[in-house]
Amino acid sequence: MKICCIIASLRLGGAERQLAGLAAMLRRAGHDVEVITYRDGDFYASVLQDAGVENVRIPTGGGDFMIVKRIAAHLRQTGCELLISFLAGTNVKACMVKRRCPSVRLIVSERNNNRVLLPHDIFRFCMYGRAEKTVCNSHSQEAFIRKHFPPLRRRLCTVTNFADTEYFSPADGGGSNGGEVIRILVTARLDKRKNAHALIRAAAECSCPNLRFDWYGAAEESRYRHECLGLIHKYGLSGRFLIHDAAADVRELYRTADFFCLPSFYEGTPNSLAEALSCGLPAAVSDVSDNSCYVADGVNGFLFNPRDISSISSALCRIAGTTAAQRQQFGRKSRENAEKSFEKNIFLSKWLNIIER
Repeated sequence: MKICCIIASLRLGGAERQLAGLAAMLRRAGHDVEVITYRDGDFYASVLQDAGVENVRIPTGGGDFMIVKRIAAHLRQTGCELLISFLAGTNVKACMVKRRCPSVRLIVSERNNNRVLLPHDIFRFCMYGRAEKTVCNSHSQEAFIRKHFPPLRRRLCTVTNFADTEYFSPADGGGSNGGEVIRILVTARLDKRKNAHALIRAAAECSCPNLRFDWYGAAEESRYRHECLGLIHKYGLSGRFLIHDAAADVRELYRTADFFCLPSFYEGTPNSLAEALSCGLPAAVSDVSDNSCYVADGVNGFLFNPRDISSISSALCRIAGTTAAQRQQFGRKSRENAEKSFEKNIFLSKWLNIIER
């Protein structure tokens, strides 16, 4: 089958990683696959190259209407049978392409995590009516759409993100280092949605000197980064709360940390959480979306309310009170959860089932 996977770009991001991985898996499963992009960004290009998947770049001149027209022409020229689209803006374009190419099957991957239904969401969901299937990457988003947009109910399903559980694995003899300092790792884009301000304030409120924080994912220069650095200085955390640029290879970060943290206001299925659990890290995360499916409070980590500084602070204090043996026990459970939830073969099997039906 000729399959085209489309996303705006292959820049650094969770959706981009998942689409590139899916394209590579489908190619290795015997399908003729290419990835279509129309904006700058090639961070995951090597994933495609290693699997022999071509990345086709569509010119952007003339605006969105011309992008849609060019994509449709490319699909007709290449004999594409199935179009798989990721992310909201690209999904809408793909639905417009479907109107021009009615014989091409369309699957859209819905990766938002709505809390309220806004006019642009209604428009997007109406457009999804042109697709055979809307694949959510979280059970919570599927439940939201089922409740608030009944016309899509029969076309909905969920496929959560994958993690390479062979690559993202605990280090030999891994586990907590047993030292006095507990190293808390965050790997997420440093922006308002990820709620860094609240984590910094909670770290100050908790006031546990044995906690050290490392946040990887900052842009080199941004207003939000400067705001975070200002808060760190204000609360006297300069030696214990460090902000770093995004890391290309985060496996060793997970393997050498003691705890993972993700204080986001909302998530789909976070790649970073999947990778951290796969590496055998206990986790303290926001009790939002599907996070509680993967982190059970007191079993392999802690849950907190991301809008309540005291709730976050309480979780941090609970981390500070754990022993090395407890963290190792939490980590073993995290690894078990990852193997059941994020293994690549499970992810591919679900996608193949959707495609081949």
